Amino acid sequence: MSKMKELDHIADCVVDIVSEHLDHNIAWAVDDTIVDKLNGDDFTNAIHQIRRNVVHKLNTKYNG
Repeated sequence: MSKMKELDHIADCVVDIVSEHLDHNIAWAVDDTIVDKLNGDDFTNAIHQIRRNVVHKLNTKYNG
């Protein structure tokens, strides 16, 4: 396997782990907040927006 493919494979593995941690930490962070009181699509959309914001902020931090 080439060096770049190996690095990409490692990144894919880390993405899976970070994604699980991100979901867990978002759930912890929204506990007992206005988001926690949302239902159905409103809750799902809020969580999705938080996830996107976190990824954007991380991207800005490391590429900005």
